[in-house]
Amino acid sequence: MRAARSRPIGDRGASSMVKGKLAYVKPVTAKGKRYEYFITGQVKADGKPILARLPARNDPSFGATYAALLAGRSRRENRAAVLTIPRLIDLFERSPEFRKLAVATQRTYAVYLRVLTDQLASAPAGEITRQDMLLLRDKHGDRTGAANGLVRTTRALYAWARRREHVANDPCAGIELFGSTDHQPWPDDLLVAALASADADVRLTVSLLYFTAQRIGDACALRWSDVRDGFVSLVQEKTGKPMDVRVHRDLAALLTATPRRGMTILSDDKGRAMTPDRARRRLQAWAEDRGYRIVPHGLRKNAVNALLEAGCTSAETAAVSGQSLQMVEHYAKQRSHRKLSSSAILKFEGIKG
Repeated sequence: MRAARSRPIGDRGASSMVKGKLAYVKPVTAKGKRYEYFITGQVKADGKPILARLPARNDPSFGATYAALLAGRSRRENRAAVLTIPRLIDLFERSPEFRKLAVATQRTYAVYLRVLTDQLASAPAGEITRQDMLLLRDKHGDRTGAANGLVRTTRALYAWARRREHVANDPCAGIELFGSTDHQPWPDDLLVAALASADADVRLTVSLLYFTAQRIGDACALRWSDVRDGFVSLVQEKTGKPMDVRVHRDLAALLTATPRRGMTILSDDKGRAMTPDRARRRLQAWAEDRGYRIVPHGLRKNAVNALLEAGCTSAETAAVSGQSLQMVEHYAKQRSHRKLSSSAILKFEGIKG
């Protein structure tokens, strides 16, 4: 007996398609009519499944439409099954979207992407669950900034991956960040000690950060040639904003007395530019020797508070720090109301007099 030749699903008669239950087909009845939708296996941003409307079973195009949707779902599932976390991260870091990010943001992401690679080296990216991410977040619970950074970075990675249809899952859905992780300003006594420190590198680094109100990456990138005509000129790495900050007289005096060891103001003994990580570790070690745990970014808050306490407007302060007016107010939450009230009364007395 001759074996019957199989035909592609799209060539089968409509009657054969009616028989049996088809995979991933969801029937829906609306206003007395029955419709069918194909469950694509993808989800929307809100987590709801994406469905594709199928033609009626007696429509000649039903078979071809169903076959195409089924093949597409199979391709995505097969790809997701072998797409590990390291491979997904590699695709992300090579993407145009990642390359468009500010260099500082790329570096921040890279720190937490390495954590994902280390912790989930062989895990299929499409199978990472919310429980997996909660466990990773809680492992860093003693360092809330790191825990929140890990969640934010993973959220960005998976948002990109879903847009590219590499995965359908969202392991960060509903995961809350830990409480406020704002960097605290340095205590006044520590700041005074740093500005007068016998350690020339500490004194210069702190002075640059405090008197310019810039981030440590921008301070480390400053060249001697950026200081001219009484101003420091720079382009902020994170925002791309060009800045011209008037040089504070105390900083000007320090720069005049500082030997030029390299092209950048912050350089090591061999004239090499000081990296942000090295500068950060140097300041933290110096502070820990005095019983304090600090981050250099806290000096940015010290600077904003000092400018506001000196009577500067939010706009004037923002012109120095390069922040938005809203961010200036956010940074200024811990400014000294005692100093502000004293300044206000002195101005008031001047008016009355």
